[in-house]
Amino acid sequence: MLPARAHCPALLIALALPPHAGAQIRVDGRLDEPEWAQALVFTDFRVTQPYTLTEPSHRTEARLLSTPEGISVAIVNEHPPGVPRLKPRTERDQRRPSDRVNFIIDFDADGRVAYDFAVLLSGSIQDDIITNQTQFNSDWDGDWSWAVHEEEDRWTVEMLIPWSVAPMRNTHTPTRTVAVYFDRVLGHSDERSAFPQASFDRGRFVADLHRIEIPQYRAAILHVFPYATVLHDRIAGDGDFKAGVDLFWKPSGGFQLSATLNPDFGQVEADELVVNFDAIETFFTDKRPFFTENQGFFDLRTPDAGQLVYTRRIGARGDDGAPAADIDGALKLNGSLGHTSYGLIAAQEADAAGRRFGVARLFREFGAGLGLGWLGTWTDRPFLGRTARVHSADIGWHASDKLLVNGQLILSEVEQAGDTRRGHGAWVRMNWAPDARWQHRLEATHFDRHLDFNDLGFQRRASLAELRLASEYLHRVAAPASRLRSTRWRADLQARYNDEGDRLPGTLTLQHSSDFHSGASLQFEAGLHGAGIDDLISRGNGPWRRPARQTLFARWRTPVRNGLQLSLRGTLYQEGLAGYAFDPRLEATWFVTDDLNLQLQTGPLWSRDWLIWRQDVEFGRYRRRNDFAALNLNWFPGDRHELRVKAQWLAVTARDGERHLLGDDGHLRATATPLPDFVVNSFGLQLRYRYQFSRWSELYLVWSRGGTLDTERDPRGPLDLFDEALSLRDADQFLVKFRHRF
Repeated sequence: MLPARAHCPALLIALALPPHAGAQIRVDGRLDEPEWAQALVFTDFRVTQPYTLTEPSHRTEARLLSTPEGISVAIVNEHPPGVPRLKPRTERDQRRPSDRVNFIIDFDADGRVAYDFAVLLSGSIQDDIITNQTQFNSDWDGDWSWAVHEEEDRWTVEMLIPWSVAPMRNTHTPTRTVAVYFDRVLGHSDERSAFPQASFDRGRFVADLHRIEIPQYRAAILHVFPYATVLHDRIAGDGDFKAGVDLFWKPSGGFQLSATLNPDFGQVEADELVVNFDAIETFFTDKRPFFTENQGFFDLRTPDAGQLVYTRRIGARGDDGAPAADIDGALKLNGSLGHTSYGLIAAQEADAAGRRFGVARLFREFGAGLGLGWLGTWTDRPFLGRTARVHSADIGWHASDKLLVNGQLILSEVEQAGDTRRGHGAWVRMNWAPDARWQHRLEATHFDRHLDFNDLGFQRRASLAELRLASEYLHRVAAPASRLRSTRWRADLQARYNDEGDRLPGTLTLQHSSDFHSGASLQFEAGLHGAGIDDLISRGNGPWRRPARQTLFARWRTPVRNGLQLSLRGTLYQEGLAGYAFDPRLEATWFVTDDLNLQLQTGPLWSRDWLIWRQDVEFGRYRRRNDFAALNLNWFPGDRHELRVKAQWLAVTARDGERHLLGDDGHLRATATPLPDFVVNSFGLQLRYRYQFSRWSELYLVWSRGGTLDTERDPRGPLDLFDEALSLRDADQFLVKFRHRF
């Protein structure tokens, strides 16, 4: 066997290629094939959560084989009988405390995009695409195999990652260099040990994966996923039938094509319940298979939580007011030529008001850690007579093992009603980790007032000049008798201006967190928000001079004990003109059995000074109470059966309102005019049953009901509002969906 730190590429090719070429690994979790004796072995696991880099509580060993079918991975986890085992069954990508392992791979070993494959002791799985170093996106569901085998003193996992699972460059060579990472999490104590010693809490992660050279094979697949849904509207008394198909053709990792006709909108997935009074829209993820497949290549993020390609725009509310736009079809292509990768997306919505979307992407790796890319988007909105184009040039430079530099230049051009508006923006970010204790981040951003990539992207604001500096120090507690494992201190300073030179509210945030050997954690945070201009709140009717504010936050999370984990948090913050709000929150997760788990979230919010925009320069200032509760129940009565209950309730009550007007000087002035009380009461319930005929063929039975009531009236108590919410019935639908893979 080769030791974990002795990867010699030439020796690996000589020793591994002949036996690997005929390797036949049965994915059953048992590791009883003789080929595993020829695998690369990784044993130097260190504790990275918390980031102490000490020896882990229990030994873990990872093995890797390159075979014609794909990359085979085995992880052996020592687990003595006296150590608790936490193994709840969960839905795919559902985050719950559990014993689990992760295998992460960057197929091009360039630190740009990686893929995470996680297996829980229960046999449940999670998979993610990792972009922008630390951005995990669980919307992607990869096509891979796994198995778990449990014994008295250990448990083992086998995975097979097909060569076709992701696009990659240089697929014609006999070997390829990949970057890999393995970790193991103890569910009862939340201790994470990993090889190599990379951490996604340190600003850079994908760039720190361990590079190895392995034999490479070509594989081709053609998967066709037809689907059909029957929807019965129990309010209107009518029904609707829809059918469509997703096609994935992957002749090699160097060329992959996806297409869809009348794409599957994932009606079985319920978004979180949100009541938004802010000037910035709410961001939602996308679970539609076509739009998540190979999407990491197009995932360019910006500071201020921006995203240049936001696929929820495609098929969203129509420009003509339709609640959702039908999509005739869409096409996506990913490929590579040498060191250059390319990608295309095209989508066409139905009907005369239907929009058209196009995306093109190029990226070239130049070596020495330097990569340059270009992304262009085009959106045609005929109902509005609007056309938008966006161009972006991006750079990523892994200057050293300690320094990572990223940057981007963005240009936008929007034509509407004979007028053309051009905008530009740029940002640069440096992550520097001089040693295992310290890490620093410096970021500078400038967006001019006309920059606009919202037609196909997600942009919180234009007109922004921001400088941000963050530093973090980690202290490892060496005393063996201490209850603490580590403490972490973090300071984050932001200075912000708009494009006209007005100072926006800046922020200084100080954070302290403690991790305990028991698995508990404690976090404190204090924020100082300086006075400045809020130029978004009035929706273009003038800036408001917002006063300075303070924020205090605390959170305590317990380990899992007797099947129960609690998280208690509270936030005290200023809002409005001078008042305080208090937002306590309780989250309880109860593992009734391995096959049944329940999660409850609840908490009221009290505010004495809630300020919201009403119209033009008119604002309302209220006393507010928010009541929130969410229940998620997951039951797995059999290997192929899943039952989920998801219920959410959100009520906002506003009283003692007073009308304020925004003056030309940026100050709000009371008018002594009372405003009527109002209530927003919203409820959503979904019962979902899923039956799997096979890994990629499934039947869903879904009942969804809910509604929202927004009225001016005297507020009532929380119990009365909850009782009222149960009777809300704006929507009441029953859905049957079948999806199958050929």
